[in-house]
Parts: sequence; structure tokens; C-alpha cells
Amino acid sequence: MKIDKVTGGHVPQTKFEQASKKPVEPIVQSKTSEPEFQANTAAIERAQAEMQSLPDVDMAKVEQIRSALARGELNLDTKALSKAVMQFHTGHE
Repeated sequence: MKIDKVTGGHVPQTKFEQASKKPVEPIVQSKTSEPEFQANTAAIERAQAEMQSLPDVDMAKVEQIRSALARGELNLDTKALSKAVMQFHTGHE
């Protein structure tokens, strides 16, 4: 594309016609119907009650693993553990 020098160094400005000064009416948004969510509240309440009765940590399982580590039955892969910890905390390896 070639750009030529404008003679006289002045570019005439275009006159824009402004719209009338009548106030702008607000846009009314119609409410869209959202699908109704029907939950079985009785089942949810039962599940929540069962979850509250469970301990936060399964201490029997913790003791099994602790004993297996002490007996040398489980090997602790520190490289895999550190990789998993880094991935968990940073989102990448």
C-alpha cells in the first residue's frame, strides 16, 4: 500500500451528525426460567448424618500402615512422595 503526502498538510475533518438528545430508555431484561432443582432432601440428610458419625481419620488404617512401615513391609518412595506433594501444592511437577 502506498501512502501519498496530503497536499497542503491538512486533512479536512468530517462532520458527524449527532443523534437527538432524547433520554435513553433502560433495557428491560426478561427473566428466563431456570430449570427447577428437585433434591431428595431425606436422602441428603441421611447421608450427612452418616458422614458426621464417621471419624475424620481411620485410625485403624493409620496403625496398620505405621506397623507395616516399622516391619519393613512397605517401602517409602520419597521421590514419588515429594513429586506428589509438589504437584498438589503447585499444580505442576
